[in-house]
Amino acid sequence: MVEFSPDGTLAGGDDTFAYAGHWTQEGEHFKASLSARRVTPGPPGVFGLDEIDIVVSGRSIDGSSTSCTGFAKQAPGLKLEVELVRIVGDA
Repeated sequence: MVEFSPDGTLAGGDDTFAYAGHWTQEGEHFKASLSARRVTPGPPGVFGLDEIDIVVSGRSIDGSSTSCTGFAKQAPGLKLEVELVRIVGDA
């Protein structure tokens, strides 16, 4: 899970990796640049590395999800597809 702050930063993680970076959105167009760093031992990640830098861009589908494509800077020939889905929680 990743939280996108209004100031353009993003942060989050899962059981194995922590994510941090920046994002922008202009109309329907979305861009993000982030780093993923292993924080606990576990199986190899998709890219086989413990630290990667990811760049994605895409467009909002319906205001509640965004479909993106991108790459890891350490493996530029490997295409990455991401779908971001907005989760609204209790405030």
